[in-house]
This record gives sequence, C-alpha cells and structure tokens, in this order.
Amino acid sequence: MFKLGLPPTNVTFNTLFNGLLSKAKITDAEKMFVEMLKMGYEPDVITYSTIINGLCKTGNTTRALHLIKKMEEKGCTPAVATYNTIIDSLCKDKRVNQATEFLFEMFDRGIPPNVVTYSSILHGFCKLGRLNEATSLFNQMVERNVMPNTVTFTILVDGLCKEGMISEARCVFERMTEKGVEPNVYTYNALMDGYCLRSQMNEAQNLLNIMVRKGCAPSVRSYNILIKGHCKSGGIDEAKGLLAEMSHKALTPDTVTYNTLMKGFCHVGRPQDAQKLFKEMCSYGLLPNLITYSIVLDGLCKHGLLDEAFKVLKAMQERRIEPDIFIYTILIRGMCNFGKLEAARELFSNLFVKGIQPDVVTYKVMISGLLKEGLSNEACELFRKMAVDGCLLNSCTHNLIIQGFLRNGDTSNAVQLIEEMAGRGLSADSSTFQMLLDLESYDEIIRRFLHGNSQGRKMK
Repeated sequence: MFKLGLPPTNVTFNTLFNGLLSKAKITDAEKMFVEMLKMGYEPDVITYSTIINGLCKTGNTTRALHLIKKMEEKGCTPAVATYNTIIDSLCKDKRVNQATEFLFEMFDRGIPPNVVTYSSILHGFCKLGRLNEATSLFNQMVERNVMPNTVTFTILVDGLCKEGMISEARCVFERMTEKGVEPNVYTYNALMDGYCLRSQMNEAQNLLNIMVRKGCAPSVRSYNILIKGHCKSGGIDEAKGLLAEMSHKALTPDTVTYNTLMKGFCHVGRPQDAQKLFKEMCSYGLLPNLITYSIVLDGLCKHGLLDEAFKVLKAMQERRIEPDIFIYTILIRGMCNFGKLEAARELFSNLFVKGIQPDVVTYKVMISGLLKEGLSNEACELFRKMAVDGCLLNSCTHNLIIQGFLRNGDTSNAVQLIEEMAGRGLSADSSTFQMLLDLESYDEIIRRFLHGNSQGRKMK
C-alpha cells in the first residue's frame, strides 16, 4: 500500500486485526497494534473492540482487560457490545465477581446493559452454583425493563435443575410461558434433566409429551436424558423402549445413547443384553469409544464372563483403540474376583512393559486380589512398591491392606502398618477397628496405635 502511495486507514488496520485474531495470531496482532501507534494512528472504538473481541475469543481475558483500561485512558468509551464481550469472557473464566463490577460500571456510565449482558452473568452465577445471586439478578433485570429471552430463561431453568431446585425451575418455566416467551428444545431438555436427576420419570415423560404437542421436536439429547433417567431409576426396559421410539421419530441414536443403555443393562445384571447393544451399535456404523468399551468390559468382568471380555479387548485393539489404565484395572479386578490371580499378575506386570503407570485404584485392586488368596507378604511388597512409584498412600489404602492382613491372621504386619499409619497422622476406619476388637491382642495393639498417633500429632 505504501509503495502505491496509499497509506493505511483505521479501517485497513481493523480488517487486518480481525484477520489475525480470527486465526489466533495474538502476538502478531499486538505487534501490529504497537506499529500502528508508532505510525501516529489513533485507534478508534472499533479498533479496540475488534482486538478485545479477538482476545476474549482466544481465552486471553487478562490481556483484554488491560486493553479496555488503555481504551478508557485514551478517552474511548466502550460500547455495550464491548462490555458484553469482556463480561462473557470473565464469566467463562469463573471470574463472575469481576464481571459484576463491569455491570456496575455500565450503570455508572449510563450505558444500559441488555439481555446479553444479564444472560452472561446469570450463566456465570449458575455454573458456580450461586443460584440466590442468579435469581436476584434475574429479578433485577426484569425490574429494569430488560425482557429475558429464551436463552435467559433456559440458563436459569438449567441452573436451578442442576442444584436440585426442580420446583423453582418449574415456576421459572411457567413464568416464561406466561410472558409469551417460547421454550425451545434446550429449555425442555434442561427441565427434563432436572426431573430425571430426581427420578421423577412420570413428570419427565409428561414434559416430553407437552413438548411434542407444542410443536417443539425432541432431539437425540432429549431421548438420551430420558433413557439415562430410566436407567438410573431401574426402568431399563422403559429405557430400551425409548431407543425403539427414536427410530420411529427418525432420530438416530448416538454413542451416548448406546453407552447409557449398555451401562443400565450392566447395572441390573444383564451384561449379555449390553453386549447385544454393543454389536447393534457397531452394525449401524457407530464407533465405540473408550467409555463404550469400559462399560461393556466392566459388565462382563463383574459377572465372570472373562473370555467374552478378552474377545472385546481384542476387538478394541484391532480397531487401534489403546486401552487406558481404567480398562486394564477393570480386567485385573475381574480376574482377581474370579480366581484368575496368575493372569491378573501377568497383566499387571505387563503394564510397566507397555509404559502404562498403574494408579492408586489399580494397586488397590491387585493388593486386594493377593490378600484374598492369603499372599500377605507379596501384597506388602506391592504396597511398598506403590509408595516408591509415587502413588499417594491414603487412609483408604492403609485400611485395605491392614484388614487383609487381619483376615489372614497376619497380626505382625497389621500392627506394623497401623504404627506407620499413625505416624503419618492417618486414622483406622470403623471396619478396621471392629476387626481389631475381635483379636485377643487388641489391648496391646490399640495402646501402640494410640501412642503412635499421639507421637504423630506431636511431630506435626
């Protein structure tokens, strides 16, 4: 442009800023801003707003705050849209108190907040579970003659439902319809989810019927919510019926639909039905994910169907989906529970070969398996290795192995661990104490435990 004798204008810079920031090139945009100032150009409201918007969209809220301050120092008053951008970004970062300060600043400057301003802060309060403040803000909004829209009402309904305040959510929903604001699929879904969380399945189903009568088409998510609700409340056959209903309504079930149903079947002791669904899901071209495999494997392993479980594992690996530690733990637990300790040992050892670090749960499962077979010394060695590998030795882990020692009559190792536990300031749980009470040597053990616990507190 300079070569052609055409110096850039603010419009040129603003267009360039928009392009750079849309590609998240923050550093380049900041450099250009500095160059713009050096060249004697004065950024206008649009320049500042464009950069602030770009910074907020890329999660750079703090930089955006610095820029809005600079903007004000230069005598540029932010527009409502700029305030909304900053407020929304702060709320997404869980900095709702700061967002509220900007709302007050808008009042002080005579800039009326709009429905977007209020909706952003309302959403921020709801995400943090601050429903009293959310409700208060909603009422303040109405008092200031800012009419809530479908999004605003939905945010509040969803927030109330997530906190179990279903009656209050229903009141907001009814108030919405009284004001002539039409609920959308997200509003209905939020309220249905609230009912399902409280296992009020009749109310949830009635709401779906109302939704259809009002001409609002249910989504796949609508059915997923109801299916999950039925599974949670033990109505697995009702949940399966909803899967059939989806196909009649030309809705294609997704991975979440199948995962939820499979988990429901496994929960009620019907892993074979879960496996049928797994095969059906694959036949429809839906790709199982790690969650899918973990659900199916857990169901099979809990019912001792280990051969079937390893067939599923093989199919999983053939699809190039690598099992994570959660899945390996499921398999190890299954083998330990159904007399396949040697195979569990081998799989556990292979984790290190594969470069997979067992977590606290994996160690606890393996230790429990060893203790179940009376292998106290090996369990103790693994317990020590657990500490070396950097796994947190908490009260739960200590109690698990102490109880195992006591069941196997290994009082000596149990007492040693009790003393170590007390030295770390940890406590035995009620089950451990009950087992100690049943021992003839209880008085001596408890004396040493209390002495050690007292010493541990002094050391602190």
